[in-house]
Formats: sequence, structure tokens, C-alpha cells
Amino acid sequence: RLERLQRIVSKLQMESGLCEEQLNQADTLLQSDIRLLNAGKAPQKAAEVERDLDKADAMIRLLFNDVQALKDGRHPQGEQMYRRVYRLHERLVAIRTEYNLRLKSGAPQVAPAPLGQRPRQELDDVTLRYLQDLLAWVEENQRRLGAAEWGVDLPTVESHLGSHRGLHQSIEEFRAKIERARADEDVAGGGRHLGLELGTRGGCFGEPRAGRSPLPSHAQNSSKSRLRHLESLHGFVSAATKELMWLDEKEEEEVNFDWSDGNPNMAAKKENYS
Repeated sequence: RLERLQRIVSKLQMESGLCEEQLNQADTLLQSDIRLLNAGKAPQKAAEVERDLDKADAMIRLLFNDVQALKDGRHPQGEQMYRRVYRLHERLVAIRTEYNLRLKSGAPQVAPAPLGQRPRQELDDVTLRYLQDLLAWVEENQRRLGAAEWGVDLPTVESHLGSHRGLHQSIEEFRAKIERARADEDVAGGGRHLGLELGTRGGCFGEPRAGRSPLPSHAQNSSKSRLRHLESLHGFVSAATKELMWLDEKEEEEVNFDWSDGNPNMAAKKENYS
């Protein structure tokens, strides 16, 4: 049994190193594409970044399974290996969030140039395109929140919780972009609102728009709600997993107990059962 667990430790050490290399490669390609975007050029490596992230995601799921085997076997390195894999998962979440925000969803990375320096027609066009990109980003993440899974065991719940923490951070940062856009619009338009009212587009949450667009608040509230429920679920599943592990230990004791009449401990066993 110890030899089997030690083989799992060796496997975890080797494959977590490979996974880290995969993440390094994805991050390098992502930063290269971000530099292209900042220079006004089209990204070149988006498909490769997504492929590398998917590979790392699959590897981490398998690593979590091996970690659970170590923890079930009460191996002394189980907790250390868990922290190592969890750090890889956190990095995956961070890179994927940046990829989704900057490349995949098409959300703008910088606010438009100072509005007072642009002609009115160009200002209107740029502002509307900017706001349409922001709206598309909200709709995409609202769809992701609605379709997101919860997990059926501790590793998958932890995986979903870590992923959503990264997304929630992006949504919080997104609100700051919206507020900056509103402030620029007020300054430039002197009260003439170009796009943030967005009254001509139907609400992606099935509600009519009245006054300021409610999109950022809805996205933030949905994200907060999911984060709260995931944290509650994680607490429950963690406690349930500990109870199941205790039950497994007791079951193992019963299975391995000598139930023959010649066992001198039978009297104590009967008393314990009573």
C-alpha cells in the first residue's frame, strides 16, 4: 500500500512539473498576443493559448484525483501535494480569465482616447463601439454563469470555486471600467448620454432598460450569488467528505476484525456494539 502511494507521489511530482510547463507556454503566448493588441494588431496565438489551457485543465483534473487518493490513504505528503496542485489550478484560472477577458470575449483593454480630443462624430462612433464591446462581454459572462456546473465531489467543487473566484475578480474590475466610461460620457456629452442608456437594445436579463444600464449590477449580483453558494457548498462537501472518510476507516476496522469465537477481544467487541 505504501509503495503504491509513493508511486502516486512520484507521478504527481513529474506531471505537476509538466503541467507547469504547459501553463508557462500558454502564458507566454497570451502575453505575446496582448502586446499585439496593445499595438493595434490582430492576435496570432489565440487558438494555441486555448489549446494549451484545455490540456492543462485536463491534467489538473487528473492530478486532483491522484491527490485525493493520497489523502484517502492518509499519506504524509497528501496535503503538500494538494497545495501544489491547487496552486497550479489557481494559475490556470488566472491565465484563462485573462485570456477570456482580453482575447476571446473581445472586451476592450483600454478606455477610448481622451474624449475631449476627438471630433463629435468620431467620438460617438468610438464610444458606441466601446460600449457595445462592454455589453457583449457582460452577456457572455452572464451566459457562463447561467450554464455553470456545481460539482459532485470535493475536487470538482474546489475546481469550480477557484474558477469562479477568478471570474468574479474580473467582473469586479469590469465595474470600474463601466464607471470610468460613464464619467467620460458625462464630461464629453455635457449630459448627452450616447450609449450607456442602451435603450434600443433589449436587456439580456429579460428586463426593460430604464435610465442607467443595469447590466454591470446584474452581472455582479449573479456572480456574488454563485460565489456565496459555491462557498456554502464547499463547506458542506468538505464536512461530508470528512465524515465519509471516518466511515471508511470504521468499515475497514470491521472488515479486518477477527470475528471467530477464538478471538479474545470478542467480549469487548460485543460490549462496544451494545
